[in-house]
Amino acid sequence: MAFPNDEPSGEVIASRLRADGIAARVDRGLSAGIWQVSSRGQVTVLVDEAVAARAHKLLGTTPVVAKAPSSFERLAVWLLIIAVVIGIAAIVMLAVTR
Repeated sequence: MAFPNDEPSGEVIASRLRADGIAARVDRGLSAGIWQVSSRGQVTVLVDEAVAARAHKLLGTTPVVAKAPSSFERLAVWLLIIAVVIGIAAIVMLAVTR
């Protein structure tokens, strides 16, 4: 996968891959709306996983490796959830006591 900033750049990348025999397509990441407008930074060039290494080598890019969230990030999410629950409980209690 490649993540260009806009659709024309994505088409150039996909065209370069196709010129070397790699089937590639551009996913615009359309926003869910009436006008179906692509969001900036939401363009992805997709290739088959079997040829991804070759595509990266051809483009001079490195694969994006998904990493597991750290324990600090997990703790931060749980603290945020707890804060939201406490906030909602406070609003409900305030509404009930009025």
